[in-house]
Amino acid sequence: MIRRRNTAKFRNLCKETNEVARLYFKALDASSLRNGHANLNMAHTSMEYRGNEVNKLYVAKIEAAFKSLDLDSRRIINNDFFFNNYKFWWVELYSTSTYYRLKRTAICKFLDSLE
Repeated sequence: MIRRRNTAKFRNLCKETNEVARLYFKALDASSLRNGHANLNMAHTSMEYRGNEVNKLYVAKIEAAFKSLDLDSRRIINNDFFFNNYKFWWVELYSTSTYYRLKRTAICKFLDSLE
């Protein structure tokens, strides 16, 4: 599966990761709203969420995949897909070619760890 993902089109990988992020927040909202609070910090473990089991498991799986990444990969996944408030956040950190190379690597690692 890793080889297929490494040769997949970049746009498709981004769409897949966006969908994971969308479903993560949907599951997080469903589990958090039952407690009367919403906690969007990805550093917390899923044990804090007392929603239904499917939402808790999904949130835990996403957070475990996120925590398994290296620092650059976490930064890219977090800023580009989960909390994308600033479009060109990476300009001061990476060259364009380095950013896109790291982004592809981060996406592949993240999606592979979800399987």
